[in-house]
Amino acid sequence: MPIAPSMPSAQAVEPAFDFRKRMRERQQLVTRALEEQFPPGSSSLIAAIREALLAKGKRLRPILCIEACEWVGGNVAEVLPAACAIEMIHKMTLVHDDLPAMDNAATRDGRPALHCVYGEAMAILAGDTLLVHAFEQLASARDAPSERSLSIISRLCRALGTAGVAGGQALDLLAQRELLSPETLENVHMRKTGALFEAAIGIGAEVGGASPAQMEALTRYGMLLGRAFQISDDIHDSKTADATPGHGEPANYVQVHGQEGALRKLLELVEQAISSIAAIHGGDIRPLAGIATFVFQRAMTMGPRCAYAEEA
Repeated sequence: MPIAPSMPSAQAVEPAFDFRKRMRERQQLVTRALEEQFPPGSSSLIAAIREALLAKGKRLRPILCIEACEWVGGNVAEVLPAACAIEMIHKMTLVHDDLPAMDNAATRDGRPALHCVYGEAMAILAGDTLLVHAFEQLASARDAPSERSLSIISRLCRALGTAGVAGGQALDLLAQRELLSPETLENVHMRKTGALFEAAIGIGAEVGGASPAQMEALTRYGMLLGRAFQISDDIHDSKTADATPGHGEPANYVQVHGQEGALRKLLELVEQAISSIAAIHGGDIRPLAGIATFVFQRAMTMGPRCAYAEEA
């Protein structure tokens, strides 16, 4: 029986709560902070960095970092540098993923890929600079206890290494000419997407002084949401592309499990993500629940990008 498009059953977003307004405000906050980090300059490197970093986007990972911090009692000013570092790293992964040696993508969100505009060498340097600058942000946070800074840096390194983004990308590259097994595909999603979501949430929670129970619930929320986000992306892509596995393109969740299977899993993951934090004492759950609901809703839109992303 086909799945009827519906909201996750664990709805926590009330009509009085303006989710889109809150997300726009968070987006603008992060974008302004990023602009201050890389003001306009005369070098091609700065221009390339700004092109990659300041292009329109959801800013979802830094927003998750901020919301997790606030949910456990922290404040925005304290977590904003870490949130910006998360976004720099995310943009670095996109720049490097698009390179000819990786996904060989000519466009990114409807714009020419960075290497197509500035050349491969400058794109690599721009990505490398974003990575280094992100860790500088984390290491030089004012008034932060050294133990916490080291823990945050270690958390992010784990998310980026062989058990995280790099390992997931390697699996993705090796499997591009094969039909992935469901187990391998889930492994790719957990590493390539879920790990950075989990790190963003965990870092925000750590900055905010989360209790062990809050940290456990939030990191679970982050991993579940990251997997849901990737499935949502795959559902989106399946509506606008005819690629089939085995022709040089990586298989996605829809190609392995079918449209209905992907929707079922997406709904399951979103509900589990909301449930993981609903049972734990914290602040206002509506922003985090709203983000999870948004991840589900974006899969139901027919265009290449949903309204929230267009407003970024």
